[in-house]
Amino acid sequence: MLEDKLYWGRFLGGIVMGFLTEFFKLYKPTIFLGIFVAALAYIISTIILRMAMPLNVREKLGKKLYISGAGTYAVTWLVTLIICFNVFEAA
Repeated sequence: MLEDKLYWGRFLGGIVMGFLTEFFKLYKPTIFLGIFVAALAYIISTIILRMAMPLNVREKLGKKLYISGAGTYAVTWLVTLIICFNVFEAA
């Protein structure tokens, strides 16, 4: 159950970061800036989650706290960025 919440939180985080990357045009100088910001947001969210969770929950999740939903976050970020780019540029 907790892993599901973590997964869907990362999914929503990818959508939000994809939108923000397009909204603030973080890909303009180079896409690597957008990738860096998205990765930094992922790392910061993981650190915040780690500090907010009780020790027994952190021990139960183990490495899943860090990697659960990481691929989903990346793919969702990219797809959202592409969709927002096409929608906003066409308008």
